[in-house]
Amino acid sequence: MVKEKVEKLAVPSLKLGEGPHWQEDLQALLFVDVFDKKLRRHFINTGRSQELYLDDGGAAEVVSVVIPVEDDPELMVVGLGKNLSVVRWSVDDPDIHTTKPKVLHTTTDDHFNDAKCDPQGRLWAGTMCPLDDKGEVLEYNNSSLFKFDHDLVCTSWVKKVTISNGMTWSHDRKSFYYIDSTAQVIYHFDYDDEAGTISNQRVLLDYPEAGLQDQTPDGMTIDVDGNLWVACFGGRQVICVDPKEAKVLRKIAIPSKNVTSVCWGGKDYSTLYVTSGYFKTPPDEIAAYPSTGGTFAVTGLGTKGNPPVNYKVNLDKLK
Repeated sequence: MVKEKVEKLAVPSLKLGEGPHWQEDLQALLFVDVFDKKLRRHFINTGRSQELYLDDGGAAEVVSVVIPVEDDPELMVVGLGKNLSVVRWSVDDPDIHTTKPKVLHTTTDDHFNDAKCDPQGRLWAGTMCPLDDKGEVLEYNNSSLFKFDHDLVCTSWVKKVTISNGMTWSHDRKSFYYIDSTAQVIYHFDYDDEAGTISNQRVLLDYPEAGLQDQTPDGMTIDVDGNLWVACFGGRQVICVDPKEAKVLRKIAIPSKNVTSVCWGGKDYSTLYVTSGYFKTPPDEIAAYPSTGGTFAVTGLGTKGNPPVNYKVNLDKLK
């Protein structure tokens, strides 16, 4: 039996870390510091860390996701409150830096949450409901999943979502997997890669039915074997799901209760990077689990992932 190893990276514990994305050319992990409105980048080989504060004049309360642009990797698309925006961030910038984002699109939903690119490099971005001061849901079923094509044209694909989260595509490019956290469900759609369309929504895994009623699915990725790896908010774990059998294969314990997202990275993509947050965690629990809010590297899983897809967009649309 393969025994995995979980190590906390030398980066600060965050109220809410999210949206990890591996930058292969830099051997660096890119992720967001949601409530501090910062992008963070940690260089695995050198230990260097960069922070980029997004100064939007106070318009947004959160940054939720960051995805590099394919033909200009210093350009990054970010979910910043209601706005999908673009920023430029270089390795030559100071380790602590500030930039003003340029708005590309504004949603009428409460704010953007998770986003991923499909195999053709189109950007799928979900929104989520407003939360109260304690982080509890204020409104239900009023969010959506959108697709932005190569020319930034936006179309709506799923409605009546509460907290839009993890997304990934099967290797045969015939299936799309998607999470609504509040519903505690991983959904399965048919996917047409050429057309960039999804259809035939059905439940793949219902968390309460799988005995996971005390936690919610959050970010998600897929390994080379076609199995899903899902962050469990409130569950102190990442689970591995076989989508063909709709069965939980493995559970990987993480020393932070609110696990938020996952991505593959490292030299051969055999490291699973895991973000988390101390958001909604009582002080006594933080004291008992000092790694709460950490960002982790999990090795020895006996599988690996593929490189992430960056946003393939017409650069003229970003000017």
